[in-house]
Amino acid sequence: MMIEPLHMIWETLLAAKLEISVFLLAAALHLLLFSTRAPPGKAKSKLGDDDRTDAVSKAVAVARGLKPLRIGAAKDTVRKELRSLLREQQVAPSELQATLANVLENLSRGDSQLLGAVRDAAGSPVQDLKLAQQLLRGFLNYKDRRDFEQLFQEVESQYRGKKLPHGIGALAIQFALASDNLEAALARLRLDGARFNGSGSNWKLLEHLMTDFIPLIDDHSIQICFHRILDSVVKNDSDRCWDVLKHMEKRGCHPNNVTCSILLKGVQKDMKDDYLKQVMNVIDSRANKEMDEVLLGSLYEACIRCGQVKELLAYVQKLREETGMVSVRSAHTVGSIIRAYGADQDLEGVWATWNDMKAKNVIPSRITLGCMVEALASNNDPEGAYDIIQQALAEPQTKGLVNAVTYSSVLKSFNHQKSFHRVWDVYDEMIRGKVEFSVTTYNALLDVCARSGEISRAEPLLKEMAVQGITPNIITYGTVIKAYCSANRLDQAFAVFSDMQANTDLHPDEVTYNTLLDGCARYGSFDRGLEVMADMKKAKVPPSNYTLSVIAKLANRSKKPKLAFQMVEELRQEFKIKLNMHVYNNLIQAATCDNDIMKAQETFAKMLSHRVRPDGRTYTLLLRFCVPRRAHALSVILLRTALGLKQDELISGKGQDALHPTLAKVLPSQWATAPLRGNNALQEEVILDMLDFLSRQAPPGDFCLPRLTEEIQKALPNLRLPKSTMSRIFEH
Repeated sequence: MMIEPLHMIWETLLAAKLEISVFLLAAALHLLLFSTRAPPGKAKSKLGDDDRTDAVSKAVAVARGLKPLRIGAAKDTVRKELRSLLREQQVAPSELQATLANVLENLSRGDSQLLGAVRDAAGSPVQDLKLAQQLLRGFLNYKDRRDFEQLFQEVESQYRGKKLPHGIGALAIQFALASDNLEAALARLRLDGARFNGSGSNWKLLEHLMTDFIPLIDDHSIQICFHRILDSVVKNDSDRCWDVLKHMEKRGCHPNNVTCSILLKGVQKDMKDDYLKQVMNVIDSRANKEMDEVLLGSLYEACIRCGQVKELLAYVQKLREETGMVSVRSAHTVGSIIRAYGADQDLEGVWATWNDMKAKNVIPSRITLGCMVEALASNNDPEGAYDIIQQALAEPQTKGLVNAVTYSSVLKSFNHQKSFHRVWDVYDEMIRGKVEFSVTTYNALLDVCARSGEISRAEPLLKEMAVQGITPNIITYGTVIKAYCSANRLDQAFAVFSDMQANTDLHPDEVTYNTLLDGCARYGSFDRGLEVMADMKKAKVPPSNYTLSVIAKLANRSKKPKLAFQMVEELRQEFKIKLNMHVYNNLIQAATCDNDIMKAQETFAKMLSHRVRPDGRTYTLLLRFCVPRRAHALSVILLRTALGLKQDELISGKGQDALHPTLAKVLPSQWATAPLRGNNALQEEVILDMLDFLSRQAPPGDFCLPRLTEEIQKALPNLRLPKSTMSRIFEH
């Protein structure tokens, strides 16, 4: 009788074996994925992190009750409301700190009053590790020094003889490094086991931090702590970066992508010569060669900051090819890459990056869109930049990204191209689109009035500003002054200047003074220019290289070229200014105006000896000065130097066609070559004129000129010489 029922049960089990197997598998997965056991080797908080489910649900309710309170509410108000909500949720003392930790996590807002209320409610000591970390991080953000120190000492005392748990040590180091007085901060923290006795330099204290305190931190946080120290050193004493890396290596922390990203922050224009090379060595020596977006973005940002765009871009491209092309999906990184290509005038790279972003369906941020528009606009493609704005306006997802700042890049580019009608077309479109103008937008439009000479448009714009309640700033006044100076209305420019001084709280800055000086120089008003310079000194506004270039221009236009050298030298010495290319160019022009070819060469020699690279204008001034003086030999030397061609033997001497001895000493120079292309290059028109001049002046049988011509054509393959010039050259 029993056999038949057992047989039926067995058949049922066999039929249901699939369902049973699925059930058992699901149960196993549930245990594996949702078990609340702490991971092996990870410390539990003293309040029992094993089960926070009840604390989490109650925390959600408390957080919901606190949300209606506005940020910045009085601490007493927040404290009372918090205690009331905790009572309402019947939060037991044993789960209080865990609940408070989850309250802060749910609110996810920075508020010093809330932090204080939570700290009071938690009581002492704070034993919940998650709550301690959140409070310490909040106190650090709000620079609540006393609260941070008290809580840290409270937490640290619970771990005497043990390593500080994950995150706490890193926050302590971040707190100390953020302090104005590192020594005092370390002393106040009273770190157990670390000895910070006696005064010393910041570096000595950092060494103590790395040797005495970091060993007290758990292994998970050591690299984070070193990175905090490295970040501080990069900002304040980049020479010590390599010492920090040695300390890291001793503790078994090898450079990774984050390390390299921090080091790249030190890549600046004023960095030491070998800093970039050392950073590249660290990047190349990483054990894990894979590159992430953070490092990639840091590399492109470094390209822009240091000015060595072309060289660094080539290095980044090599890295990307060697380590595998990183798939860029962050709009921020896309913006950095576009800016770098834009700075290198590589529009092909700009468009490739933008199109790749669109192909991956990455939605640009406002900054990314601005970078793209600016990259095109600054590279003489305002129409392309305008099209990008139109595309953004046509898409619902990106329509809200376009603002007055985005349009301003296009306005400025059209302005520089002297496409003034397009500026006003875009302006009308902005009015129709109800774009909210800023003072920057109006300043850009006023600059158009200055450049175009349409001073009549300036007054309505100023009235619009007044209607919209936009207060003119110092740039606004400076631009209006520039507009009047451009229109040869110097008296009105000075009237605006006087009105600004009398009726506003604004003080003229260097740009404002330079604009007035330039107006005086433009029309040769020497005495008035000297008055502006005296007023500038009285106001204690230091001059810049631009001021000095305008002073030289003022002397030239006022037919006092010798004074240009005297005035520039006096200001250079008084204000310790290193002259730039524009000042030297105007001084060379002063020498040519004074018909002094030796002075012009001497000034050029001084320029090269101070490692100031000349541009096309430098050589244009010198070469054109040679023509009426029939300075054949000097012209050849200057033309070869400008184009980076190999020089024949340089012989100095006397006379109109001689090379100045000082210039002979500095040539050839790596700093002497002018750009071969771009706005600063020596223009083809000047090269053709000089070859025509030389073809007429070269003595019969001179084989140097044909060789020079061939070398120039090789350096500039697109240069086309007239047949008449070619025949004269090769007849020799």
